[in-house]
Amino acid sequence: MARTHAMQHRGLTALSGSIIVAALFAWLPLQAAAADLRQGSDVTIGPGETVNDDIYAGAGTISINGTVNGSVIAGGGTITVSGTITRDLILGGGTINVTGHVGGSIIVAGGNITVNGPIAQDLVVTGGTIDVGSGATIGRDLVVAGGTATVSAPIARRVQMSAGSLTLRNHVGGDVRGRVDHLKLDGAQVGGNLDYTSNNSVEQVNGAHVTGTITRHTPTDRGDAGNGFLGWLRGLIGIFALGLLLIFLLPGLSSRAIDTERAQPWASLGIGAGIFVITPIVALIVFVIGIFVGGWWLGLLLIPLWILALAVGFAISGFLLGRLIFARLGWGGFHDAFALLGGLFVLSIVALIPVIGFLIGLVAVILGAGALALVVTRRAWMRPAAG
Repeated sequence: MARTHAMQHRGLTALSGSIIVAALFAWLPLQAAAADLRQGSDVTIGPGETVNDDIYAGAGTISINGTVNGSVIAGGGTITVSGTITRDLILGGGTINVTGHVGGSIIVAGGNITVNGPIAQDLVVTGGTIDVGSGATIGRDLVVAGGTATVSAPIARRVQMSAGSLTLRNHVGGDVRGRVDHLKLDGAQVGGNLDYTSNNSVEQVNGAHVTGTITRHTPTDRGDAGNGFLGWLRGLIGIFALGLLLIFLLPGLSSRAIDTERAQPWASLGIGAGIFVITPIVALIVFVIGIFVGGWWLGLLLIPLWILALAVGFAISGFLLGRLIFARLGWGGFHDAFALLGGLFVLSIVALIPVIGFLIGLVAVILGAGALALVVTRRAWMRPAAG
């Protein structure tokens, strides 16, 4: 799964890193001022607690057991939501467990994801292992992307999939569409059409039934091995060039970023996951509002800046990995450029492993972007105090 590379490697420029990152994260203080911002090693909303506001949270462990009359946007290592969220729930983290009631939609990205509560609107989920239990209900659509996904909840409307393995075990009101390596209908009743792309035929067991037509498309050839290698090599060179710009133009920033990533991995993961999930949503909101009040182009500008920030995050994680490898081998005397190249090479090779490689690459991107954001925001907050 080399699709991680394609997300990161086009249009990289030699703009100053500090200006780019500052522009990308400039909206964060404005958003935080309009909501309840919580951060630290542990964020908890107790069973008897009610928050009448949107919540933005970033922490190693996040537990929401009470009631939030608003939306929740959170990023962390372990996230548990057993309370009631009246609007949308947007999460990014390592292990995520949602059993509470959500009055809007859930958008979630993580390593291991479990959802077992009612959802009034859509569920948009991407992760390594996804389990949507029979205690969940999806009021509108399911959009699922991941390594292995099992969905036992009823789905009122459609399913859009992009997964390695997907099992559906309940009623689907409309069509099931998308790309999947292995699709299993285990007692599922599909009210619409099944239109999927796969090398394998759908497996139907326990009385599974598709009311409409079943259409399977064979995946097209993605190109020969030579083209694949050239694409991988171009991606590695592009990220390496970006990392060199950081090392030579902003050596202090890059060093502080890898120190932060190593010293505060959970904080970096939480902030980075928030950036990964929230920024496209903010861009869409800004674009839509801008159509009516002006400034729609700001929404479009956020997307390339977001992609660039994620690419920078991958470079930072590669730089840290290279430093650690070189230290282990006793090669501390070599220039940082060699450490950067070595770390990026290892990460790029690992990222080619199906499913696991994609997740490792995603974690590298999120950790690096989060560490960079922590460094930049700290410098921004310290400047006024120094004056």
